Amino acid sequence: MKKIAIASLLALAATVASAAEIGVTGTRDYSGTDRNFVGVTLGQSFGKLGVTGGFERSTVTNNDQDRFSLVAGYDVAKVGPVTVTPKVGAAYLNNQTGADGYAMTVGVGASVPVTKQVSIGLDVARQYGQDRVSQFDGNRVTAGVRYKF
Repeated sequence: MKKIAIASLLALAATVASAAEIGVTGTRDYSGTDRNFVGVTLGQSFGKLGVTGGFERSTVTNNDQDRFSLVAGYDVAKVGPVTVTPKVGAAYLNNQTGADGYAMTVGVGASVPVTKQVSIGLDVARQYGQDRVSQFDGNRVTAGVRYKF
């Protein structure tokens, strides 16, 4: 299963390698385990539609987790310099202990340009996983910085 997720991320990377955006993120997961993630993202915009692939890692004393995600968003509003984007995505949760599985995320993000190429963003999402990873269902808050090529 994780081979499919990794292959998807590599395919996404090859597709958007010509001109895209790369970012670093920090996430707080409020799923009952309350853990912190750090990660990297690679994305591409097609007008108002955007697609982002990401990898996040959480290290907890007894259950590290790698999270591979693919998220789509559509810019719906611009309030001053802030762009508001509803988002939907899928993730593969690879756990050190316990079962691995897939989850769906639904949320909204806001981004503000700092310069022409650098922007900062904040996303709030709700995660819903398969029964075997449902203990990780809950809210996620992600902050990040992106650089556009």
